[in-house]
Amino acid sequence: MVNKERMVNEFIELVSIPCPSKDERAEAELIMKKMRELGLEPEMDNAGEKCGSTSGNVWATLKGNKPGAPRIFFEAHMDQVTPATGTKVVRKDGVLYSDGTTTLGGDDKVGIETMLELVRVIQEDNIPHGDVQLCCTIGEEIGCLGAVNMDKSKLAADFGYSLDMDGKTGGVVYGAPMLLDVYVTVKGKSAHAGVCPEKGINAINVAAAAIASLPAYGRLDEETTLSIGMFHGGDALNIVCPEVKFTIDMRCPNVPKLEKLRDETLAQIKKVCEENGATVEFDVIVGCPAVSLSPEHPTCKLATQAAENLGFTPSLSVSGGCSDANYICGYGVPTAVLATGMSNIHTCEEYLAEEDLYNTARWAVEIVRLAAE
Repeated sequence: MVNKERMVNEFIELVSIPCPSKDERAEAELIMKKMRELGLEPEMDNAGEKCGSTSGNVWATLKGNKPGAPRIFFEAHMDQVTPATGTKVVRKDGVLYSDGTTTLGGDDKVGIETMLELVRVIQEDNIPHGDVQLCCTIGEEIGCLGAVNMDKSKLAADFGYSLDMDGKTGGVVYGAPMLLDVYVTVKGKSAHAGVCPEKGINAINVAAAAIASLPAYGRLDEETTLSIGMFHGGDALNIVCPEVKFTIDMRCPNVPKLEKLRDETLAQIKKVCEENGATVEFDVIVGCPAVSLSPEHPTCKLATQAAENLGFTPSLSVSGGCSDANYICGYGVPTAVLATGMSNIHTCEEYLAEEDLYNTARWAVEIVRLAAE
């Protein structure tokens, strides 16, 4: 069974290490040291070299002791949103907080701690299991850089779980959207704003008209969103603006539907720009693939059954956010996202109930035990 005091003490140790995105080296070295103490042989891939981080992703595998049992992948990210240096944990009435000057780092050190405790409990209680593969990624908070640049040849599991979602233990995300990042450049014509503005084509006005002509923004329906994220343009106050750049974030788990939205949006923007004498260029990047499991997928059913066995209340949902799981699914390993109890994430008011910390580890252990049956 999980050792509660051990988990709290180690969680506090993990979050005390400064680990902003792209500077996870110290955290990675601490995790690898702990993995070696557990008899594992951790490795670091070269994802950091590809994206400019001080560390790569950390991988380790607890070899199975039951032939034929499924191979399970667990992952969590090492980086923490800023302010992330000098985290001091306040333990009060069964809840863990920071002192208010930094984020707590439960996002996602609760996932890291779960994996370490999972290995300990399996070993101490001699639980039958298949291979348990662990991965601690870098740069999740700034575009899932570790997942994007990971050595995919290292993936060796039948299915997996990302320990990286807020909400009470028992929550399972089985679907998440494909993300398209659309970079738009509207090109007009410069002119002196006071002497001959009529000779220019103001790219700001044209881009604004194009955006305003879109039928809807924000939440388009229950599964689709479209948001203008950034808008930049202009060289000087007295120059008719010759060029504007703006970005669109569009998401939907239904890929054909998202592709249709993309085509219609780009066509509408192009139409308005040309009507106003401007030209437009588009650069469309797939931010991440979709997670398209279902509540009946064996990965989800195993997680919900394990939750029920422990007396948790399972809840299944589709998320509008993206995580490392989107990429892991895209690489061929069905991966659901599990709730870990983290709350008020990405703020200095972040907190984690100790019971959720313990229960997340208990849940992971039960998933492994149940899978081996």
